Amino acid sequence: MKIGLVVVYHNFVNKFILPCLDSVLENVKPEKFICVFDNESTHNETHKVSDFCDTHDDFIYIRINDQHKNGGLTGAWNQGIDLCIQNACDIIFIMNDDIVINDTWQFFVSSIVEQNVIYGPITNNPGHAWVNKKKCWAFSHLLNRSEKIQYSNNGKTRDEDPVAVGFVNGFCFGCTIETFVNNMYDHQHYFNPNFTFGGNETEFQLRLFNLKPTNDRKQNQKALDSLDAHDKAVIVPRCYVYHYKNNAWNKNSGCKYSNEQFT
Repeated sequence: MKIGLVVVYHNFVNKFILPCLDSVLENVKPEKFICVFDNESTHNETHKVSDFCDTHDDFIYIRINDQHKNGGLTGAWNQGIDLCIQNACDIIFIMNDDIVINDTWQFFVSSIVEQNVIYGPITNNPGHAWVNKKKCWAFSHLLNRSEKIQYSNNGKTRDEDPVAVGFVNGFCFGCTIETFVNNMYDHQHYFNPNFTFGGNETEFQLRLFNLKPTNDRKQNQKALDSLDAHDKAVIVPRCYVYHYKNNAWNKNSGCKYSNEQFT
């Protein structure tokens, strides 16, 4: 089995992307093909990333000089999937640069077996999605937290079996090659190119779940938020990743680590 992985970064060379790539090198054991997209970074040490990729045969560095013209994050994802397919990968993972993985990644890889299903790990920073949205304000939940936040885990106590959820957050997910090919947006794109820097994975999942997405990102998110757990979206509890949850694309509007992007 050959693993494909697409990771896109914008600055934060020492803070995020280099630790991310080190963790991938250490913990992705099977044959692999790693696409690293430099989305118009202006960091003065971005050469460290290209040097890293040049040093390791399984990694390829791709410089994007105009990320908006290239289609933003979505453009890089679409190109990365094409490259993984051309390099005979069997499973493709999409991952943010602010992710650090560990030896539990093997359970993620071994769990991705079904076509037309999107898989995700658990993490310290899960986002807001619930396994069962309708129950999150139920009296029983408020008393004993019977419905846990999707993905949330401390990495110490993990169930053995994958869990059906409402949807999988876009910071880290994996699918079979067939899943991407069977659910293309059009004959050229896997993800809708109209959602350049947000909402791309949401729109993809609505199509994957046989629901009709709109051109409104908020409406698409609202539709996903309302879903109960189903077998098209699966969390792998035995895989734990550390997620900084940084918004690198919008450093002037709430990026948590904005002052560190060039250090």
